[in-house]
Amino acid sequence: MATQSFSTAEFFSDDSPLRVQWQGFAVRAEQQALALAVEKALQQRISVALEAPTGTGKTLAYLVPALLHPGRVIVSVGNRTLQDHLWLGEYQKLRAALPGLRTISVLKGCENYLCRWRLEEGLAQGDPWVVEHATSIATGLRTARSGEVTELPLPEPARLQVREKLTVTADQCIGVRCSQFEQCHFQRARRAAAEAEVLLINHTLLLSDQRLFEKGMGALLPLVDAIIVDEAHQLPDLLVRLNTETLEGYRLQRWIRQVRRQCANELALFPVLKTALHQLEQIWATIQRQLSAGTSEGLASIQSASLTPLLKLLLTLDTQLRHVPISAVQLAPLQQTLAQWRQMLGHAISAEQVIHADLSGQWMRLVAGRVQSPFATLKRGDAGWVFLSATLAVEGSFDYFKRIMDLPDLQVQQFEGHLDYQRQALLWVPEQLPEPSHEHFMQQWVNEVLAIADRLQGGVLMLFSSFDALQQAAACIPSSNTRQLLVQQAGSDRQRLLETFRQQPHSLLLATGSFWEGIDVVGASLRCIAIDKLPFTPPDDVLALAWQHLAAQQGKRVFQDYMVPQAVTRLRQGIGRLLRSPDDCGLILLGDTRILRKAYGRRFMASLPPVPMASSRADVEAFLQARDLLVAPTAVSHLPSNLR
Repeated sequence: MATQSFSTAEFFSDDSPLRVQWQGFAVRAEQQALALAVEKALQQRISVALEAPTGTGKTLAYLVPALLHPGRVIVSVGNRTLQDHLWLGEYQKLRAALPGLRTISVLKGCENYLCRWRLEEGLAQGDPWVVEHATSIATGLRTARSGEVTELPLPEPARLQVREKLTVTADQCIGVRCSQFEQCHFQRARRAAAEAEVLLINHTLLLSDQRLFEKGMGALLPLVDAIIVDEAHQLPDLLVRLNTETLEGYRLQRWIRQVRRQCANELALFPVLKTALHQLEQIWATIQRQLSAGTSEGLASIQSASLTPLLKLLLTLDTQLRHVPISAVQLAPLQQTLAQWRQMLGHAISAEQVIHADLSGQWMRLVAGRVQSPFATLKRGDAGWVFLSATLAVEGSFDYFKRIMDLPDLQVQQFEGHLDYQRQALLWVPEQLPEPSHEHFMQQWVNEVLAIADRLQGGVLMLFSSFDALQQAAACIPSSNTRQLLVQQAGSDRQRLLETFRQQPHSLLLATGSFWEGIDVVGASLRCIAIDKLPFTPPDDVLALAWQHLAAQQGKRVFQDYMVPQAVTRLRQGIGRLLRSPDDCGLILLGDTRILRKAYGRRFMASLPPVPMASSRADVEAFLQARDLLVAPTAVSHLPSNLR
């Protein structure tokens, strides 16, 4: 029977063609229900947010309806790694089992493709790195015609630099004004993608589509019938960051120093440039002084028109830099930064926006919000959108997601999972620990985790919200620790570190960043998730600044309406690493006692899976013994006496 004769319901039924053609495939009622909800949204062009717990089988539940749907569909996943995983994993297995399925095309962001303009400029200016690798690059372009930088035959050290040297971001791309536009590898990929029946992209490209369209690159989203967004919980942060532009005082001062250093020999020949740099320092100091005198705390509001003199000065600097006879390769990054600042102020002034200034630190920061939204087609009803994730709701409500996405009328649905948290997991928050801000917290927290680890069979994953906290914890682990210690470093190979963790069930992995989500470690390799504190975004992060801007515009409370919901979502993601199948079991350790004592802690607890809580170390050991995860007592002389 031809593939097209099957319905989505039949694909996930007892008569599924995958039962005999896909080894290990099993029918799950919750997966079928999710797949039918996706199919309904595609067929009726409705837009919906669907939350389905870990273990539901979300990928197949949306991929099969997308491949069976007669219309054109975009599938967006979190990042390039997940693109490759879906393309090389589930899709290829589906194609092998059912050759009649539609073809998926893959498109990545422009920073993944070699920029011919930067290559030509590098050769023309004699950039040593470009000249050295020009032959290898030319060979790669002849054999792999896609132009993806990962396909270029470069040695490992050079591979790490190729993105910096020969690619551009969506903000940096000049579109149709580029002399290499017709030969552009990314533009060719976009033209091919525009004809695709099913197109696989990532969230960065999804959210930059509108900006590329404005540069004459052509838009993808209006040309399809439906967009499916996996790992949709990432969108609020990504969208806020994308729609927030900043001009930060310390970056401005660093930029001025770099221009003076780069143009040191030319400043005497360009007095206007020298004067403009001095005036830029003065006007910035004047703005900061005037705003500081008029506000006591929080963000100061500025009518964007009052910043017109600052914009004119940036335009003067741009004109002057274009005449300085210095290598374009050296000045290009400085000019790109200047262009971003000019665009930010120019857009805000022309739109008569209110700009906010953050005066809380040593350096003033200006922040402005964009008005672009990739979801315009959703609001017009031209296409159906399906947002999927295991963590879209906070306290059972989708309000935060809908508010950040500016989609108040979005339909929502939550699905039950088949993981039994009451039986498979246990949560413990050691109440004797001080708060995370206490100077001795980290040492006591590490001691607590090691004490549990000494009694536990299986791997332990310690998750941190920052590299600073991770490094503090690593320094607290004694050399007498008997577990294999794996520590994520800046630039670490994530997949290699994960593979080592999987192969060494008695290891202790300290990680942050992307390890909070999107990783699958099953069985004995992961029996404990240890999270030091509630993952609030630091107040000096651009995201926190953007929330202040949004709160000032919308009359919301920064902490309650933005910081808590975002931290809840991230905590749910981290805890979700523990149980991946009905056969998994293990501990969740949380070192932040604020979840028990603070009013906002109830919001976290109400959002977590229905996992029972331990009240003592004895409860933890009883759980481990009942699950056959308890090891015999061993010498633990490296721990304080009260933890042995």
